[in-house]
Amino acid sequence: FFEVLREYDEFDNTWFLFSSDHGELLGDHHLWRKSFPYEGSAHIPLILRPPASAGIKPGVINNAVVCLRDVMPTLLECAGLPIPDSVEGQSMLPLLNNNANQPWREYLHGEHTVTGQSLQYITTGRHKYIWFSGSGEEQFFDLEHDPHELHNRIDEPGCAEAVSRLRGWLIEELTRREEGFTDGQHLLPGKP
Repeated sequence: FFEVLREYDEFDNTWFLFSSDHGELLGDHHLWRKSFPYEGSAHIPLILRPPASAGIKPGVINNAVVCLRDVMPTLLECAGLPIPDSVEGQSMLPLLNNNANQPWREYLHGEHTVTGQSLQYITTGRHKYIWFSGSGEEQFFDLEHDPHELHNRIDEPGCAEAVSRLRGWLIEELTRREEGFTDGQHLLPGKP
């Protein structure tokens, strides 16, 4: 593919985006699958290589919380096409320019159903809060100091404010959903 682009002098005029739809837990947390909200499954690569003509400094690393729904609006903007108002994601191009004025999401909500329950999580990129809907178990990880999520800090007093903030965001995300996971104030475990 790259050889053909080089042959037709299009390599330096082409945007490249590399990503994956999910990671794999390969023994992490003694699990072997993609469905759990741990970093091995949820933290996937996303690399965007602009052409030299885009004027973007090469090698920019931005740790903003992005997701696959940001791919389409990014590629549309790369192509100079309008982004429909109905699109939920955001173009990541302003992040490549480290535009501090660009509004960006504070967190990302993810969910998956496995082992007969819904696994819900909120991540800021630095912190992650996980809630198992069936059992009501909660987990909280400081990804900066514990990138392998080995120490659940849910009950540590020093984490109470961050846990409360992320739990509150999850309650907001789940409010008005048909499963009845929340009453708008608390998470309600054991719902089908």
